[in-house]
Amino acid sequence: MASPIQLLGSFWTLAVGAEPWGDQRCLHDFRLRVQTAAAAGFTGMGFWHTDLREILTKYSLVEMKHILDDHGITHIEVEWLLNWFCTDQRRVASDETRKLLLDAAEALGARHIKIGDLGNDCAAVAQMTEEFALLCRQAAQRGTNVLFEMLPAHFSRAPSLDDVFAICSGAGARNGGIMLDNLHLQRTGTPPDDIVRKIGRDVPLGVEINDGMLATPVDLPDSVVNKRLLPGDGEFAIGAFLHAVWTQGYAGPIGVEVLNQYIRKWPLETVATEAFAKTRQVVSAAREKWEAARSQHA
Repeated sequence: MASPIQLLGSFWTLAVGAEPWGDQRCLHDFRLRVQTAAAAGFTGMGFWHTDLREILTKYSLVEMKHILDDHGITHIEVEWLLNWFCTDQRRVASDETRKLLLDAAEALGARHIKIGDLGNDCAAVAQMTEEFALLCRQAAQRGTNVLFEMLPAHFSRAPSLDDVFAICSGAGARNGGIMLDNLHLQRTGTPPDDIVRKIGRDVPLGVEINDGMLATPVDLPDSVVNKRLLPGDGEFAIGAFLHAVWTQGYAGPIGVEVLNQYIRKWPLETVATEAFAKTRQVVSAAREKWEAARSQHA
């Protein structure tokens, strides 16, 4: 019998009031956010570094862990680490964020820390591989994984599955893996089958979905930050993406990450209930088709 579908509400989906290009803190209290997410049906949540600092002015990491446990939130994601590969002054601020995320991951029992190379103007794949290995060693001491999110070339110096997989495999860390966002695969022209063909089954993965239009946006950054849609509200082939990650062996939670300029102004309860209901419908339908296809070929 198939295991129940576990859904993770990412920070940007549930962070009502937070502005990606402004004040990146949610307007609502941590306890209320956890209660609301759990009531909607989520069993996972994500937390952003800027928001974590704000939460810690009121709650300790121990208190946060108790609240999450009390509400059945068992899958935790902490993010977002940038400039981890730099050697200039940017590394100082990055290392402060690194410590915060490592501490939070350990205390909260996070399944992974999410990182990227957004804004990378200094490191090629070889240098990123070396620094990724160091970060993974530090994360292993805290009992968590590090997932490198593949981004389009507009944002990244590692804009393909081949690049990100090369960094992960070159680092040689069992806890170093890849965050797969269907939006970024769509915008890089990466077919879902590449997930099965190019990524080893022993590579840790994270999976997050959202929806959108197939047409290439005129303003890519704006589309990523302001125009994502809830699953089922757009044209993306989410089912094909999910079939690929399940075929590859992924059995973890499915995250929903929707950055939308209108949705982040909705009431918190509306965001949580709508995001969960729409995501569950899309994921459940995809799961049924995937399992039916497997049965036919058994």
